[in-house]
Amino acid sequence: MATDGPTAAAPPPRGSQAALAVFAVLTLAVLGFRGYAPTSAPRPTEYHPAGTYAVDLNAADRSELLQVPGLGPQLADAILTHRRDRGPFAGIDDLTHVKGIGGKTVEKIRPFVTVGKAESFERPVETLERKPTPAPAPPVATGLKVQPGDAPIDVNSADAATLQRLPGIGPTLASRIVIYRGTERFKTPDDLRRVKGIGVKTLDGLRPFVVCR
Repeated sequence: MATDGPTAAAPPPRGSQAALAVFAVLTLAVLGFRGYAPTSAPRPTEYHPAGTYAVDLNAADRSELLQVPGLGPQLADAILTHRRDRGPFAGIDDLTHVKGIGGKTVEKIRPFVTVGKAESFERPVETLERKPTPAPAPPVATGLKVQPGDAPIDVNSADAATLQRLPGIGPTLASRIVIYRGTERFKTPDDLRRVKGIGVKTLDGLRPFVVCR
């Protein structure tokens, strides 16, 4: 039997109600986050003086130079080469002497670089000490060779020219005798065998004419 009046609508299932509630909460959360988030975040490449770290041109390595806006690998290498070959930079404007860097580039990177004291980066000069090698003495005339009856020659004190008066001793062997006795003196004529180039026969020819004082 039909009844008069409006018919009440059936309530939605409980599962649908829960899904709608979760959706509403998420929507409000997203809207709230957008409302409090800053409208424009600064980009990493933008220049902010308060937080800028200046790179020292006289101390920075390649990786530090590459962090400077406007400097790529080629210009970073050029700066390092210029600093190595010509010494430290006296000022930022010295960058114009670096190959590939002009005035516009210098003004672009000026806020990001600095120059330390030049005297703090002077490189010590390394010197290698070498023992002087005596030049061979000029050959002596054959007639000046020592003769039987002449005074013997002291191989520990005679110069290269005098040593060449000995039989079988020329400029090369005379120089070798001088070099050897610079480290160790001859005690007996037999010690001359330690000099390269003096064999048994040469030593036998020298014995009557040498002494070791």
